Amino acid sequence: MSDFQFTEPVVLRAGGHLLEVRDALQASRALTESWPETRGKWYYAANRACRSAVKGETSAILARRMFKEAVDESRLGA
Repeated sequence: MSDFQFTEPVVLRAGGHLLEVRDALQASRALTESWPETRGKWYYAANRACRSAVKGETSAILARRMFKEAVDESRLGA
């Protein structure tokens, strides 16, 4: 288990299918590769938190929380 692994995955709709995000690295990739053009404040907070968690500077708990908020803000939740 990596230090940036989420305790519970976040499921979102991306590209017409469901994506189960299990860690901060996957979340960071989803934010940069699968996100809609419209980006709110939670998108930017999640992007910073996930990159920081991958580096070991922020907890995976905080990164997951920010990512979940970004998913909810963008209405991508499954």
